[in-house]
Amino acid sequence: MKLVYRGKTKDVYELDAASLHLVFTDRVTKNDAGEIDPGGNNLAEETVPGQAEACLLMSSAIFSEIAEKNIARTHMIACDLEKLSMDVRRARMFRPGLEWVTRWVGTGSFIRRYGMVPGVQDGMRLPSPVFEITLKDDAAGDPLIVPSALTALGIVDAAIMDELLARNAAVMEAVRAMFTARGLDLWDIKVEWGLDEEGRPLLIDEISPGCCRAFRAGTRDRVAGLELAEFFRRA
Repeated sequence: MKLVYRGKTKDVYELDAASLHLVFTDRVTKNDAGEIDPGGNNLAEETVPGQAEACLLMSSAIFSEIAEKNIARTHMIACDLEKLSMDVRRARMFRPGLEWVTRWVGTGSFIRRYGMVPGVQDGMRLPSPVFEITLKDDAAGDPLIVPSALTALGIVDAAIMDELLARNAAVMEAVRAMFTARGLDLWDIKVEWGLDEEGRPLLIDEISPGCCRAFRAGTRDRVAGLELAEFFRRA
């Protein structure tokens, strides 16, 4: 297979005109403070053993359940945990790329942005999920963008935007239910969407421990990495 792209944490190979072969690696990224951070922009020199397994294990389990319940289409065709690989459908990416964040509890950048609002505090329960979209632009700090701006700028077609918003909300409700069923409290999570060959929404990339914050239900005991992924290992 031909290597077509070496990402920060995954290697991408060409299978055929319609599909790709992803190989998950133990490579990790760091933030500007030099801390290991899955959302960081800097590739770390070291690796974290088990990182690849954790990302593939959790991603494949969630993609499978989303597809089985017919909540949304995903790019996953098949996965091989032993080989740390996933075969996926090619997807048309938005330009610039977009990340879709859903929050049930306010923390992190949410608090930094809205901390001046009376009553806002870290760990606050939100009365309804907050859906955010950011542009994938490392230099600009991945700025927030509203749906109307996405359509006005021609990044997303208006009709597709409506479907994406509805699909994303349904997927997020289902994903949170998966965490709850496993005794976990999901605070926030980040996913990516693309379009298939017919222009329909397709859930892509990965949904892994580094994409979310989760805690043991009723506690502030955060669960991350392979420990979190193990909750999604299928019998």
